[in-house]
Amino acid sequence: MTVRKRKKVRKQRGSRTYGYGRVSGGHRKGGSRGGKGNAGIKNHHRIGRISDVIKSQKGFTVPTTPSTGSSINVGDIDAQFDALIDMNIAKKKGSVIKIDVTDLGYSKVMGKGRVSHPFHLYAEKITPRAQEKIKAAGGKTFPSSSQEEDY
Repeated sequence: MTVRKRKKVRKQRGSRTYGYGRVSGGHRKGGSRGGKGNAGIKNHHRIGRISDVIKSQKGFTVPTTPSTGSSINVGDIDAQFDALIDMNIAKKKGSVIKIDVTDLGYSKVMGKGRVSHPFHLYAEKITPRAQEKIKAAGGKTFPSSSQEEDY
């Protein structure tokens, strides 16, 4: 087992020169740092140069995938059904209620939740499970671009 010694830094506390002689010379000039400027880049300063080059390199970045847009669940649409009608986002024409989720800022409709109201839903993308739930409640699904044709 090794005997722990007092560190040199702690031992030299309070000393003006920390054991490097007179202030003007020791531990300050080029000799103590291995040369001035680019001295020693082929020999003893090589490791520092290599690490500097590695730090400056950009490296590999993972290519980003394009975002598919935000999504909303069918259950959330059904839960906000009355509020959508009040805000005129859900439009009522006769007995048919039409909801365009692109007006809400969503591009995809997912199938989580329950559907208790029959409505016609317009969206860019609709999952098969969401289509099943809307049709089971008595509604229909349409792509977002065909909404103008129905009016």
